[in-house]
Amino acid sequence: MINESNKTALPEKASTTVIKTNKVDTASLPKVTLHEHIEGTVTPEMAMKLAQRHHVKLPDNFVMADGQYDKADFPNGRYAYDESDFWAFINTYDSVADLMRTPQDYYDVTKDYLSKNAAEGGVYAELILSPAHMAVEVNPETGKSELSAPRYHAMMNAISKAAAEVKEETGLETRFIATGVRNMGAENVKQVAEFVRDNPHPLVTGFGIAGNERAGKFDDFAEALSIAKSAGLKLALHAGEICGPESIKDAVRLGASRIGHGVSAPQDPEIMKELAEKNVMVEVCPTSNRILVTDLKGDLANHPARTLYDAGIRISLNPDDAGIFGTHTGKEHRISAEKFDFTKAEMLDITLCGIENSFADVKTRKQIKENVYRNMSSEDRKEMKDLADKAKNPALKQRLETRVAESEKVAKKMEIQKRRANAIKSMNTARMVMLGKKAGLTR
Repeated sequence: MINESNKTALPEKASTTVIKTNKVDTASLPKVTLHEHIEGTVTPEMAMKLAQRHHVKLPDNFVMADGQYDKADFPNGRYAYDESDFWAFINTYDSVADLMRTPQDYYDVTKDYLSKNAAEGGVYAELILSPAHMAVEVNPETGKSELSAPRYHAMMNAISKAAAEVKEETGLETRFIATGVRNMGAENVKQVAEFVRDNPHPLVTGFGIAGNERAGKFDDFAEALSIAKSAGLKLALHAGEICGPESIKDAVRLGASRIGHGVSAPQDPEIMKELAEKNVMVEVCPTSNRILVTDLKGDLANHPARTLYDAGIRISLNPDDAGIFGTHTGKEHRISAEKFDFTKAEMLDITLCGIENSFADVKTRKQIKENVYRNMSSEDRKEMKDLADKAKNPALKQRLETRVAESEKVAKKMEIQKRRANAIKSMNTARMVMLGKKAGLTR
């Protein structure tokens, strides 16, 4: 958060334990993740592995010992920093990020995270990458730290290999967002944008700006954003997390199609209206927001996710820094269903919004969407229709009505395919009977 084969079928079944909320079995739902920093995915278990690999002595109290936390809630271990201390979080994040040094590290971390994501029903994921961390090395001629194309390509090859393997094994589609860190300055972010433009990768489809929101205005980064857009990259910008709704307004004005966090949006009705009308998504990160956004006072009862959704704004549900916060995509969906009272139809709509607002190509988005519709039952379609009928916000109502029409179209297509398959089966059976009779006559 601060730093920095063509399979597309849904997994047949999430391999995690089924956790039921008051209304929704979230474990069985297809899930989309759009806001997750790759360094932040490092679990305590993975951090220990990387530290051992690089002979790094971590503090004795860096991770909690068994028995000091709920293993069921934190299955991959738990870091020991004080959640109420912002700088303790930053120090933990930086320490973990420093452990990622080689292509093998990035491969292991990516494979670990994406495999877990897919096991929870993930159908699509985007990971945020920071070239200023992963691609910097000292130039032996100048003695200065510089962005290195060979190092970047080596890291991307490792990350892409992990993503390809997970796709082959599970069907999970993955893309990446290169990001600039605003507290490193506008010139640095511009250099990152130029570097990404000059070193294109087919899976890097977006550009973002993360970091301390108080470090400059978005207009300071306008040139960097222009460079990214000219390279064909879509923009996902962190805004409205620490700063007010004016930061969201500036991000949208400069071309952001997604807003990271955006919790301050409800403070400005005009911003809310603009987000809904322009289909700009807000990437909601419940656990991260609860911990880091002081205005929420550590209570998700104060989170605006429900307000955003009811206003017709597209939202997605994300871990942000899954390993650091001790969360994961499945947990964030469970929390959202419980705390924000989302129904199954609403959760399916949120997933479909995530697919539509992803930075994948049109063909990939279309295929994943159809797979979600194909896995909807007649009861799901009925619930979606009831939701559309009851929706009060015009933008939300129109979107849900479109969902109903699209899902019914896919259901009819499936029925036609089923009938055709049955007809072919019957014809083949009749043909085999006839051939059997002819064979008997010839004897």
